[in-house]
Parts: sequence; structure tokens; C-alpha cells
Amino acid sequence: MSLGPISFLFAMPMVLVAVGIVAVVVRMSRNPGRQPLAPGSPAAAGNGQWNAHVRRDGHLDPLAGFGVLTLSGGMLSFTPDDEPAGGWSYPSVSFGVWSNAMVSNSDISLDSQGTGKLQLTVSHERINRLSRNTFKTFRERDTSGEFIQAMAVAGATVLG
Repeated sequence: MSLGPISFLFAMPMVLVAVGIVAVVVRMSRNPGRQPLAPGSPAAAGNGQWNAHVRRDGHLDPLAGFGVLTLSGGMLSFTPDDEPAGGWSYPSVSFGVWSNAMVSNSDISLDSQGTGKLQLTVSHERINRLSRNTFKTFRERDTSGEFIQAMAVAGATVLG
């Protein structure tokens, strides 16, 4: 039994959707941090600046929110967007950092005695506050890998 032209026209969109779904899952399941840092880049020297969404499980406090993470001179600092005088700064060597699973709300987990466990999303672009953007999420996962590598160069312990 062969497919007629009408059956083929109905089946083709389903095949394309299935291929698209597989491509998205494969792309999102990549482990961030595998791309080598560009020689001479600030991240390769253990420095950098990223837009960030910092979360703490069940806590709304000055350690969390939207802002800018800065890694410089062996210190990791967070400056919230809504309170530039607030925020925190701790030595990068005091942190453990690891990549989260692709189904997590955040790409990175960060832990130290000073901050406790934090969940991070980092980006070189402004982070969406009210909506999701799948293509931007792909780029943020790549940026997460850069952040983890920069933290390793700055002396943080990379876990998992």
C-alpha cells in the first residue's frame, strides 16, 4: 500500500514537527561549559560581567533578584538592578559552582557559606522578566558555560 499525494501532504508537517522537537531537545541538553574560552577574553582570565537572575529556594531577600554579576580580582559580586547600593561580594574561591539539568529553572547553582545555595541564570543580554524566549535560553546556556569556566579560573570549585 502506497501513500497517495494527499496522505503525504498530511504526514509531512508531522515529520517536520518531530524533527524540530528532537533538534530542540538535543540542543538544550548540551552541557554548558564545553566551549573553550577565547584566548585573551576576560572570562579566560577569571574576570567578567553578566546580567543575572539570582534565586534562592523559598527566599526573597537582598541576595536574590535581577542584577549584574561581576567577577574581578578574585571576587564575585552581585549588584541588584533595583538597589545599586545593596548586593554582596565574596571571594570566588569560597564558591562551589555546577551546571543544572536542562529542566531546571536556572542554568547554574552556586554555593558558599556567605550566600548559601543560589540558583543563577546569566546572560550577556538583558534577562527577560515576564516571558520566555527559547532562542535566548539557548544563548544563556552557552553563557552559563562561560561563567562556570571563568569561576574555575578564578579559583571556584566546579562540582558535577
